[in-house]
Amino acid sequence: MAKNRIIYALFAVICVTFAIAYRSNFSAIIMITVLAYLPLAAVFTAVSLFCAKADFQSDSYIELKDHKFNAEIKVQNRFIFPFIPIELLCYIPDGEKGVFCERRIFATLQPLGKTVLAVNCRHKYRGHYKSEIRKIYVVDPLGIIRFSKKGNRSTQMIFLPRRFTLEDINTHSSGKTTVSKTVSKNSDKEDFSHVRDYREGDLMQFVHWKLTAKSDELMIKEYESINDRKARVICDFESCKDKKDVLLCIDTIIETALAITRAFVSEEIATRVDYGDTDINGSLIVRNTTDFEFLYETMAEISPSPESLGIGALAEDIHAGEQSIIVMITADLSENTVRAANSAAFCGAVVVAFVNLEKTPLERSYSEDSFYLMNILDTGKTALKKSAEALADRN
Repeated sequence: MAKNRIIYALFAVICVTFAIAYRSNFSAIIMITVLAYLPLAAVFTAVSLFCAKADFQSDSYIELKDHKFNAEIKVQNRFIFPFIPIELLCYIPDGEKGVFCERRIFATLQPLGKTVLAVNCRHKYRGHYKSEIRKIYVVDPLGIIRFSKKGNRSTQMIFLPRRFTLEDINTHSSGKTTVSKTVSKNSDKEDFSHVRDYREGDLMQFVHWKLTAKSDELMIKEYESINDRKARVICDFESCKDKKDVLLCIDTIIETALAITRAFVSEEIATRVDYGDTDINGSLIVRNTTDFEFLYETMAEISPSPESLGIGALAEDIHAGEQSIIVMITADLSENTVRAANSAAFCGAVVVAFVNLEKTPLERSYSEDSFYLMNILDTGKTALKKSAEALADRN
């Protein structure tokens, strides 16, 4: 644009010089035309900016993290003048970098025309984000004048954790404690446990009608079999605070917790998932597929802090007899973690899932400790490939 302005200024000087030197009607017309363009272009650009409109096609996007998708932006020209160049300054994920950044998007519209721009996006982290159209720019046909106004348009983007199973996790395990998959099935004798809010998919025969009548909201009775085995999954987000990529570390712990909890649910093991100090609750109990889907949605939106409670503090309230399997997911095999795991082994079978993002060699052997170590070197690569293939087949 600076180059165009310099060229226009030089051309205007030449036209004025030519008109003064020759004093003809033709030279005067050229000079007036060149000099009159600037105010006319300013008025035209200002009106065009007033008539330009841009907004997101959807109020929200729910996408799997690290997958490419198109965010659609509808642009409208409400002016009768043709071919208005419009520039949008958007805060939106970059399809190549996989992170949010400011991106400039260009469009040219016909008179009273509108179009939908498909912007390629990808975000490599899980979570809840806001994408914005921050500025709208309109330029005159010669690219000399540019006016702008605030976009004031936004949309919510939720990026879900990847779903995978334990078979998708590349691990090297060691330790003398093994976790059996044999689970006792529900016995005929059941104890009433607690009441919770109704969730989609719950059976109506478990509705607590008396409490529902009092609260005017559907309440569901939860039962626990006396012989049911229980598990506890502890997410140590504090271990991520010194990592190079904190968000990736947190995401990997969450995805590992989901994979392990999913395996427990398939074996009918009631599982308590602890994720410390976050903006949503602090723990959830998962007994069935409906509970797992609720956990998955929760894990997609929570914002855990690396300064939240560490594995030692979360493991303090573990008591004998409350659970038969304890899984500690951490990114730091410190002495504090090892001590907490060995201490918890008195209450049940302990698994330490070490999220080894940097693939560092273990400092020592843990075969003599009282827990089973999962050294996770790669997480979810198989599942990511399967999801990409499924997405390609769907499209």
